[in-house]
Amino acid sequence: MFWIELIIVMAMIFIGTRKGGPFLALAGGIGMFIMTFFLHVKPSDPPITVIRIMIAVIVAASAMQAAGGLDYMVRLAEKILRKHPEHITILAPVVAYVFTFMCGTGHIIYSLLPVINEIAMETNVRPERPISAAVVASQNAITACPISAATAGILGLMAGYGNVNLFTLLLVCIPATLLGAFAAGISVLRRGKELSEDPEYLERVKAGLVKDYKLDKSNEKPITQPARISVGIFLVAMLLIVTLGAISALRPVFADGSQLEMTTVIEIFMLMGAAAIVLVGKFDSNIMLDQPVFKTGMFAVVLAYGLCWMVNTFIGDQSTYISDTMGALANQYPWIYIIAVFVVAAITTSQSSTTMIMIPIGMALNLPVYIIIAGWVACNANYFIPASGQCVAAIGFDSAGTTKIGKFVFNHSYMLPGLVMTVVTVAAALLIGLVVY
Repeated sequence: MFWIELIIVMAMIFIGTRKGGPFLALAGGIGMFIMTFFLHVKPSDPPITVIRIMIAVIVAASAMQAAGGLDYMVRLAEKILRKHPEHITILAPVVAYVFTFMCGTGHIIYSLLPVINEIAMETNVRPERPISAAVVASQNAITACPISAATAGILGLMAGYGNVNLFTLLLVCIPATLLGAFAAGISVLRRGKELSEDPEYLERVKAGLVKDYKLDKSNEKPITQPARISVGIFLVAMLLIVTLGAISALRPVFADGSQLEMTTVIEIFMLMGAAAIVLVGKFDSNIMLDQPVFKTGMFAVVLAYGLCWMVNTFIGDQSTYISDTMGALANQYPWIYIIAVFVVAAITTSQSSTTMIMIPIGMALNLPVYIIIAGWVACNANYFIPASGQCVAAIGFDSAGTTKIGKFVFNHSYMLPGLVMTVVTVAAALLIGLVVY
């Protein structure tokens, strides 16, 4: 039965990934139908706690974007990068990392890519270097951001498992992922020919294809005071969440002796932050529903519902077999689990989906907490198969034509900085996790 159920789960993930979009979640419904009606497997509960956290965070980020907060952050990034343009290859991935860390979504990179390309071209730096490093670094911050869908997922799944809480998780993941992002930039410092010597770029110039790489700022909207305030409100809400996670005594205790859980804290402060942004910005809250952050975020919610429900049902039914049969092997060779996380992440190109699939498996295997966390930070692997929106968009933003997917697909611009980043991040998470956990 284990192998039959596993084949069904993997088949649904494969079909869902091939079809793309929300169908990955819909395939989970098909898997549930087969397992419950034909195999008589008792359904587990959908990951309601995870979904609640994700919705609250999405609402807050959408409010900030509606108020103009994300545009304000992009302007700040441009100022930082222009102060030291000669170090664009190191600064770009760090700035991209910080932006994802603050916003909870790697899609913020779309706003930064034209800025990175322009500054690289101005300083005669091969754009492939900072662009490729920035793209992978922006994804690495997902597993360090306290409000990302993936973080919400692991906190919801591992509540009560070991000593995992928001504070200990960030204590491991922030330095590990930041080191990985920095290493990504260093790995491409000398990659490829210099721009002035690149034959493809020179050919583009000769053909008149590289006419003007200056950003068009004619339609640029002025930054308003509510936009600045929205960023401040969002950051204060994040800081309060982290503070309450670090100092449990600040969380209320109820009459039955139980204490307010951190998952609920995240929900309360994110919704309250969103409300404050709308009230200060004095805008119609309906426009939040049209924001890109809202649309991409709700897509992640749909995935968490359909996909995770199926995976949780499989794990719940086969937990004893998984623990007894595979636990010893995984504990003896933990790198097998970490590689498995990386492979699933590369296939699904989604950190939140990988979190929902692999964290329950790690827990069912009774793996040490530090191994599960080290495996989790390997889920930022959507660069491996360069089909994600960020990888594809970056190629278009590189007006010099240096960022590309090679003839053999896997020899693409993101492979070197991505692999270096993953290895450094996982190694750092293992070492720090041993101390923290």
